[in-house]
Amino acid sequence: MSRLLAKAAVVAVSAAAAVLLHGSPAAAHVTVTPSAVAGGGYGTFSFKVPNERPTASTTRLEVVFPADHPITGVSVRPMPGWTITVNRQQAATATPAAGEHTAAQPVTSIVWQDGAIGPGEFQLFDVSVGALPKTSTTLLFKALQTYSDGEVVRWIDPPATDGAPRPEHPAPVVAVAAAAASTAVTSDSTGRVLGWTSLGVALAALLLAGASLRRRTPSTTGQGHGGPDGPAPVNARRPAVPAGTGSRAGRH
Repeated sequence: MSRLLAKAAVVAVSAAAAVLLHGSPAAAHVTVTPSAVAGGGYGTFSFKVPNERPTASTTRLEVVFPADHPITGVSVRPMPGWTITVNRQQAATATPAAGEHTAAQPVTSIVWQDGAIGPGEFQLFDVSVGALPKTSTTLLFKALQTYSDGEVVRWIDPPATDGAPRPEHPAPVVAVAAAAASTAVTSDSTGRVLGWTSLGVALAALLLAGASLRRRTPSTTGQGHGGPDGPAPVNARRPAVPAGTGSRAGRH
């Protein structure tokens, strides 16, 4: 019985040592944040790369872009000590003439190399990408991690389906939600309609006020002629009285 217990203890210690030496896939693997984004625009993805080896350093990282959802817009954050190379799909047509505009080809992969992530360390590799797909989908970025001793760990397994066991080397995955309908145009049109409507109401009110003012102003027609609504005549003459009528009666 004691021998069996001793053998079981040795097996358990060996398994624990293997996990500590080689890392746990569930706890230490290449990941990407954010893991969910809205479609249709641009996003900044940060790939987190931990070093899982106690005696070797990570000296190279290659992130492979999804071929089923081509992405043409890419910019990388400079990293001192690392050489960064953006690889693009080769053009299917001949090289254009000088001065002719060419559309950017889809990005196939990005490679970081010549740097080092030591044991017990991790590094973040930031990339701005776009434009993202407008429909709901999943972007799978396969990652190849190379160590200083020549070992290459391929983080390329797709996500597990319902009920399936977790993959040993899962690839970084980003879930893209369908782009929401833009409300900017609708809001702008609504604002224009309301603005023109308000202007029309204001002009109509101004015209009505002017018409009402004209109706209330007194008419000056007939002034100086003694009309019924006009002022009394200023220079009207009094009736003439025959001269001497009263004086002759007094003499007799």
